[in-house]
Amino acid sequence: MAASPIPPPATPNHGLIAVPDAPSIPIAPSPWWRIADFGVLGLWVAVVAFILPYHEKWADEAQAWLIARDLSLKAIWFHELRYEGSPGLWHTILWIAQHVFHAHYDSLGLIGAAGALAGVALLIFEAPFPRYIRWPLAFTYFMVYQYAVIARPYTLMPLLAFAAALLFKDRDHPERMTVILVLLANLSLHGTILAGCLGSVYLLDAIRGWSAVDAAVKRRYWISIAVMVATFAFLFVILKPTPDVNEFALKKEFAKLPAEVRLAEPDKLVKLETVVSGAFFDYWLPSTAFILFAAWWCSLRRRLFVFAVPVGLLIALYAFIHGYAHHHGTVFIAAITALWIAWPCQEETRSFGIVQQLASYGMAAVLVCLCALNIWDAEGAIRNEYLYPYSGAHDAASYIKSVGADRAPMFGFLFGVNAVEAYFDNNIFANLPSAYFHLGLPLTGVHLDFDELHRVNPEYIVAYSDQPDVMVQEGVPILAGQGYKVVRFFDGYYFYKRSVYKRETYFIFRRVRP
Repeated sequence: MAASPIPPPATPNHGLIAVPDAPSIPIAPSPWWRIADFGVLGLWVAVVAFILPYHEKWADEAQAWLIARDLSLKAIWFHELRYEGSPGLWHTILWIAQHVFHAHYDSLGLIGAAGALAGVALLIFEAPFPRYIRWPLAFTYFMVYQYAVIARPYTLMPLLAFAAALLFKDRDHPERMTVILVLLANLSLHGTILAGCLGSVYLLDAIRGWSAVDAAVKRRYWISIAVMVATFAFLFVILKPTPDVNEFALKKEFAKLPAEVRLAEPDKLVKLETVVSGAFFDYWLPSTAFILFAAWWCSLRRRLFVFAVPVGLLIALYAFIHGYAHHHGTVFIAAITALWIAWPCQEETRSFGIVQQLASYGMAAVLVCLCALNIWDAEGAIRNEYLYPYSGAHDAASYIKSVGADRAPMFGFLFGVNAVEAYFDNNIFANLPSAYFHLGLPLTGVHLDFDELHRVNPEYIVAYSDQPDVMVQEGVPILAGQGYKVVRFFDGYYFYKRSVYKRETYFIFRRVRP
């Protein structure tokens, strides 16, 4: 039997046969980098844990806590939220904390910090940015202070927005994205806008490849669309203002005032410059340059819509409708979320042309500068929080307890007295119908009712003021004429970056005995 021929040696391929390249094997990151990530997260926890005990909770923090404490979930969602002008996810979390877990007011800061921690952890461990960007991002002003130490619904915005960014490229499970967007929409009006924008872009991306989508996945998309539509319809119904909503009723009255009086309202251009500056580089010119550059870079990445629309709408909301300094961070979070979605993976960067490469290097450099400035701002706010009181409410409540003033009828005036109320288990002011400040007409606790004052004859009066000079010039003489004198003054400062946004002061008056 003849032996089988020995096969010839392999010959080089001269292009006659297409041979696929060997698949690239991803190199596993060093475990030391993961340990370093945990170290950065631990440092963030240490910073927040250090400053949290020094933070005196202010009126807006107390308002949500008191509403959750004193109302049922039904009353919160279907009555009180329209006066607050905000969805009720945060109120619901606080309601569960109090009514299920019997949490004390001192735990409010821990609840907010826990939500912030989850968002920072998502940033550190899952963001596509290189570590020299995502590490310092965790210590920027809004991430380590404003939306971490101050217990408001915004502490959950990074978590939910970044979770949406993480799920953005998952086209096979729209229900996961929908859960996140529903929660984000119910967080605040800013979250509602961001959720609508992110959901729209996510759906448009799916429609582009609709013909290749599996039938079962299509059904889940239709269900998800129905859920989102129902969510926005529900929010519209429960938040639609009624004629007695304070803010809108007072705006109508304000519009009737003479023009020279109405000029005292901040100009829309000033508000526009303020939010653009506050969200990014503290000054409007470099901040505007950043927005334009980021928009151009996102357009190169075919992600202009996901950046320009939410950032633009949130800026417009602040400038033309309603906004305060703590709302600047919503624009910051929207921008970081959009850049997260647009950020290229390593495979994409290999195919970049020279323009795309330079643009990406430029974007990274700008983000490093943004982080550096905002870390500096965070350091200023944290240092001031350590040195000075954020609100005088804590000291005012301690004084009231020390003299036993709450054991007799008291009067309280203006919105900020709710921050004092939160340190007590019941409503301590006889002239207020509730411990929380109901922002609907007729407003009680705003004007002094002399007949009621004489009838109740309270021993102590607590008055809040964010303009203590005005209180000294106008309020103190009026109450002096009714037989009351100032016995204590407690100062506070609403810190914003390296400055003070406004004062948070409390005057305590006592009846002069004949």
